[in-house]
Amino acid sequence: MDFRFRRLLAGTTGLTAVLMLLGVFTASSAAGLTCAGRWPFCDGFLGLFPANWMSFIEWFHRLVAMITGFVILGVAGVAWRRGADRRIRWALVGAIVLLPIQILLGALTVTLNGLFPGGYSPPIQAAHYLTALVIFAGLAGATALAYAPIERSRLRLAALFAAAIAPLQFLFGLGAGIWYGPYYQVGYYALSLALFAAGTGVAVWAGDTRRLRSLTVVAAVLLSFQMLLGRRLLGVADPLLTNAVAAGVLGTFVGVALLAYRIDGVPLPVVGDIVSR
Repeated sequence: MDFRFRRLLAGTTGLTAVLMLLGVFTASSAAGLTCAGRWPFCDGFLGLFPANWMSFIEWFHRLVAMITGFVILGVAGVAWRRGADRRIRWALVGAIVLLPIQILLGALTVTLNGLFPGGYSPPIQAAHYLTALVIFAGLAGATALAYAPIERSRLRLAALFAAAIAPLQFLFGLGAGIWYGPYYQVGYYALSLALFAAGTGVAVWAGDTRRLRSLTVVAAVLLSFQMLLGRRLLGVADPLLTNAVAAGVLGTFVGVALLAYRIDGVPLPVVGDIVSR
């Protein structure tokens, strides 16, 4: 597949991750409440510009969200025009279908702030984050497909990368009840999204190696649950549960790396071997 298209897909996935981290910082710093019920406007000049620093954070998050949405639309158009693998095209279509839902959930997150203690609606905020994660998963999967097929050494390198990040992500998770400020959360979720993207790549590139793919999917599901717990959106604050899930994430990703290195010498069947014309 065209190298520039691969880079475009990878850049779009990275931009989506940056947007999610901006969302984490905006919510954790309570900046999302500054414009309040004036969505999609803000509280500055003509309602179009921020009035102060906290308003700027929310305003900038909305600006990046708008840019990211248009970039995803553009990448999808390029994919259809160039006849990319149908799974890549449909993954991008899925992301586009979810964009209006994500915009609506983002609006509800800030406009319903007066109805809940602390300003945010946990169910809506959870749905908002999960929808973003599904969009990110689709883009990461499409990027992995664009780079397939890959050599076995690169599959093992991706699995090893995930196993290397997992302990650091685990240590960050242990500090969630102590230092859980906005900047800490951004670091924690940056590691989590990098781990999620690496796991998505391994799952796609594992092809018909069912045990490896299945274990990677289990790891990604556990990681998704851990990220929701970290956002404190499930009404659960039990440190024992949080640490148990974090340990499960660490253990499964280490298991993924070990399993990737135990694959025998037979050429690896990769999902991207067959490309739709």
